[in-house]
Amino acid sequence: MICTTNNFSFGKSIISFLLFTLAFSSFSYAGYAGGPYVVWINLDRSINGKRVDKIIANFATSKSANCDGQWKMGDSLLYMVERPFSISDSLVEDVFLRNDKIQMKRLSLALKNHRDADFPSHEGLDGVLIYSNKRDAKMMSFTKGKRKVESMRLASQGELPSKKDIEDAFCALLPPITRSP
Repeated sequence: MICTTNNFSFGKSIISFLLFTLAFSSFSYAGYAGGPYVVWINLDRSINGKRVDKIIANFATSKSANCDGQWKMGDSLLYMVERPFSISDSLVEDVFLRNDKIQMKRLSLALKNHRDADFPSHEGLDGVLIYSNKRDAKMMSFTKGKRKVESMRLASQGELPSKKDIEDAFCALLPPITRSP
């Protein structure tokens, strides 16, 4: 499931579908933590960055996406447009681009303490996935409670990453479920 706002370019039909899926999906079972619940942040504000967002949104909502069983349609959440206020671009840049250990602890705490009014039974988030085109196009991941950033290069400087490379990196870097059932 993707949490978005109405000004997101995919329109109200995607939001309606996602709300329908939410309303008729069973999200929690005794002893089972649904998910993963992930924040997506794209640091590339160009038209090419919007292309990456669209590929991720389409992939995350497609029935064929399961990332070897890690991504469960109707059970996993991807926060794309709306994200916790405590997870700012500057915090993300400090963690992902500057490898700031103090800010990693702050990001981990923000993920742990996140509560969403629309999903009151969901306590916390599992991690953050970002796309950056600084120097090379790459996707990076941070998992709550960990002390390192994982990274995959998608394309060399000046080249556009392929749809397959973006989808493969999403699955490879998807943070595991870190929340207790």
